[in-house]
This record gives sequence, structure tokens and C-alpha cells, in this order.
Amino acid sequence: MRRVALALLAALLVLLPLSAPARAAGPVVLTVTGAIDNTNRGPFDPFSDVLFGTLQETFEKAYALTLDDLAALPQKTVEIGYPNWPGPVTVSGPTLAAVLDLVGATGSEVLVQAVDGYAPSFKIAEVRAGIFVLATSQSGKPLALGGRGPVWLAFPAGSYEGQTADDDSGLAWAVFHIKIAAGE
Repeated sequence: MRRVALALLAALLVLLPLSAPARAAGPVVLTVTGAIDNTNRGPFDPFSDVLFGTLQETFEKAYALTLDDLAALPQKTVEIGYPNWPGPVTVSGPTLAAVLDLVGATGSEVLVQAVDGYAPSFKIAEVRAGIFVLATSQSGKPLALGGRGPVWLAFPAGSYEGQTADDDSGLAWAVFHIKIAAGE
């Protein structure tokens, strides 16, 4: 009986790592905070979370994602262009809706914040109905910090109420933070 119990315990210890999601290596490039059910990191730390502190963003819980985490989500490729651009571009990455699903977003509005503080907000219903891509590559090449990356919120014209065909406001490059506002 003891041998059987030890064999079962050994098998369980071997299989346990296969059942738990693996934490991807690499630096965190995107942190989701606010009204979320799923978390994988603790609260704001004034020393470690310097950019959050500078932008006066604090949080009690969060979900941190690396580029590998984003790549593990279903990917969407979309061609977008606006009249003030030199031409259309093809971008790929997970949809914002897929990230909202991953973190268990329970709010009604999503704020997407770039490293420069630019932070457009959208109704979650519009995000789920449209094509909002958290692009990590353009034309098959990774987006770099200093350009539009490493994460660029990109979407075609007409993706949210009131957006005109020539209005590219709301596209946020160098995105590092997504904040979910609690439902009304």
C-alpha cells in the first residue's frame, strides 16, 4: 500500500508542472490593472514601478505580460492605414479583447496607456465588437521601443463610435499599461 501511495505521489509530482501554466521568461512589457479577476503579480511598488509612480498610477492587483505571453495568445493580422500616413501597414498581435478575456476584465471601459502618458479610453463593448490589436510586429518585424513598440494599440478606421475615416487618434504606441474601469 505504501509503495502504491509513493508511486502515485511521484507521478503527481511529475505531472503537476504540466498542468500549471508556465510563466514565460523575459521582461514584462504590459501590465493590466483595475477591475480584473485574474492576477499574477502583487500591488504597486513605489521603488520597482517607477513609471507607474511618475504617471501617478497605483494598483492593488495586476496581471503582468511578457512578449512571450502576448505571443501565446491567438494572433490577429490586420492592414490599417489613414490618410495622413505614407501608406497602409500590416500589423500582428493579440486582440485587446483576448487580453481582456485572459485577465477576466469585469469593467465597462478600458484605458490604454503609453509610456509618454497618452491614454485613450474605449468602451469594452466597442473593443469586443471591433478589431483592436495589441500589435507586437509590423510587416513581420518586431516593434521596437523608440518606434511604435514593443506594443502598439492599432485598429482600422471606424472602430469606435465617432471615429472618422481620417482620425487616427486613439492609436497608442509604446503601450505599457491597460487599466480596466469598474462597471457602472
